[in-house]
Amino acid sequence: MENTKKLFIIRHAKAETIPGINDFDRSLTSEGIQHAKQVAAKLASKLTLNDKSMVISSPANRALQTTRVFLDILGEPSFDIQIEDSIYECTYKHLLSVINSIPDHIDDVLLIGHNPTLTDLVEFLTRRAAYLRTSSFAEIKLDVGFTFQMLSGNCADLVQIVD
Repeated sequence: MENTKKLFIIRHAKAETIPGINDFDRSLTSEGIQHAKQVAAKLASKLTLNDKSMVISSPANRALQTTRVFLDILGEPSFDIQIEDSIYECTYKHLLSVINSIPDHIDDVLLIGHNPTLTDLVEFLTRRAAYLRTSSFAEIKLDVGFTFQMLSGNCADLVQIVD
């Protein structure tokens, strides 16, 4: 039986809004951190990171902080994070091109970024209405036999959105 690949699309946790602070540099609020820990615990009950896993994050401070919260809760605080500069402000089609470059041996991908791009990506891949709130994640299962390089519109299933 072939292994089905999964994509976990995670929106960053709630971030502060302080006049004069650059959007890129915004930090998580304490409430955002707590909510991210709760959601990450739900992910930890169904996923174990290993050498067939990849974590990709936007370089924005709030996305990296969210990534670190999730990795701490998953028990992998030193797991390698692939920081992808181009996903800070991009379209879902660009995000798809990043996903399409993931090597064949990878089975599970955590992609941490921003809305509205993440929600647009979920809807494009699954043809299902979706909305990712802060800290939430969409669990997407690729069709049997599909690799991340083959991923395109309407060829994956939205298993659930957890928030």
